[in-house]
Amino acid sequence: MAYLLSFFILLYFFIPNGKGLNCPNRQWIEESLNKSFIPGAAVVVVNATHVIYEEAFGYHSLIPSHFIDVDKSIFTLASISKTLIAVAVMQLVEQKRVDLDMDINQYLPESGYRIFHPQYPSHSITLRQLLSHSASIAVNENTQISLYKTGDTAFEQSTLTDTLFTLLNSNTSNWLPEAPGSVSFYSNEGSSLAALVVEKVTNISFDQYVKDRILKPLNIDVSQVGVRLADFQNREELVKHYAYAPNTSNLNDWLQIMPQLNIIPLLVNESCNTVI
Repeated sequence: MAYLLSFFILLYFFIPNGKGLNCPNRQWIEESLNKSFIPGAAVVVVNATHVIYEEAFGYHSLIPSHFIDVDKSIFTLASISKTLIAVAVMQLVEQKRVDLDMDINQYLPESGYRIFHPQYPSHSITLRQLLSHSASIAVNENTQISLYKTGDTAFEQSTLTDTLFTLLNSNTSNWLPEAPGSVSFYSNEGSSLAALVVEKVTNISFDQYVKDRILKPLNIDVSQVGVRLADFQNREELVKHYAYAPNTSNLNDWLQIMPQLNIIPLLVNESCNTVI
């Protein structure tokens, strides 16, 4: 099996203060990255109020050779973005604009559309289930792969609403045989459905909501945040993606599954177990 090697390691330590924090030394971190065939990483440690450790390790790109810059290197968050979905939903819960245990169809006003489990139509699907991956949503892997497109073309072909209502209508087989709320199964589409609820309740696109209501209050430079390649003026600031694949077929699998990441094969010196 191939291993997708992201440059990104984000460590959150919620501790009362910085006293007694025992950060690993630089040599230990670099050796750990090499052993795992990871070209580089950005390590950030925060508590409730401050950044207490921030350091870059290794390479932003191998060819040409550039080191990671904690102020400029931009990382692909991938599923870490699900934490932003949860924050957005919980903000609306605090504002009493949504209820975690309400049927989500109450927040989806499209006429003629209703999302429910075809075998359990009387069981509500709730935000609590979507955030905890327990809504019994299980979209076929091949269907998920077909949604991945290079560049920004996917955004031009369908809206989030249309995609989700197509995948999750009652005539599809994208459901587990168990009732919603009774089983856990990781679901990208379930998380996306929670993001759609945020859009419908606030009447703001989800990516814009994250920028305005989550990132700006944290004084994060939103000019370095985006969901489309077109959002970035200098694409060279996006870190390169590498995969260590024991054989060519493994790499080809990754290129097929994740074409939008433009994965580059990672060369490893097997004799000394280091990234070349």
